[in-house]
Amino acid sequence: MSRRVITTITAADIARQNAELCQWAEANGIDPNSIASAPGLTIERTAGRTVIVYRELQRGGDGQVLVDPAAPGQAWTVRKATPMVSPPAAHGYQEIHSGVDHD
Repeated sequence: MSRRVITTITAADIARQNAELCQWAEANGIDPNSIASAPGLTIERTAGRTVIVYRELQRGGDGQVLVDPAAPGQAWTVRKATPMVSPPAAHGYQEIHSGVDHD
């Protein structure tokens, strides 16, 4: 199955436009507090649909972020893909281009 990355939203983008990205995540059924800020998110086209790919923080019964058993000292995250129903621009997100062209 092929996939194409349409947009990459980095940890720096999340810090810079947090409110807009939180609104966008919620509109797509994602709890913004469950998204690990690193490595960021991607919007991808795969199998004829557009999905948001991110790392979800894993929490214990008390709500605390769990430590990754394979990497002590790091948060435990799981890769998730959620269908995108609302684009980030609809929530005020301004994509910043670095001036690097990608073919």
